[in-house]
Amino acid sequence: MEPMRDPGAALGHIMEALVFSYVYEPERATFTLVTEYPFKSPGSIREFAAFVLSAAEFERLPGDLAPYQRFRESYQGSGPGGMVVQDVQQRDVGPDRHRLELWFGDNFGGVAVTYGEARGWTRGSTAEQVGPRQWVYRDLRTNEPFDLDYPFPSLAGGPA
Repeated sequence: MEPMRDPGAALGHIMEALVFSYVYEPERATFTLVTEYPFKSPGSIREFAAFVLSAAEFERLPGDLAPYQRFRESYQGSGPGGMVVQDVQQRDVGPDRHRLELWFGDNFGGVAVTYGEARGWTRGSTAEQVGPRQWVYRDLRTNEPFDLDYPFPSLAGGPA
């Protein structure tokens, strides 16, 4: 994992990025978002980004398809397909307070998070096809294998 210099600005670049997961933890007042990232490290086949927003307040923006409304404070994508960020809106709402609105489409809806501080990391990867529809992803720097659905297991659950 490589720390981002300006995670707030980086959030503005996740339009059309695949969303792997989000989770709001009210007891810790944190919101964690894991997506693809459009800017690749040299040699990376696919780049991932993780954002942790602290002092967070969360709001689910409902969509129009009932089955997707069960995803409230968390979402975990799995396998092919998934949802992408279709719109990103950011603004300052007070001293040291920011609001992020992510829209994932009319069916799913979106989320809004008001927060104090943003931290972020990227992870470059290599990938090797080992079967007809099977790939092994490895960290670009350490060569450590990781699960595609959980590129940041220490931040967003999943297998270690």
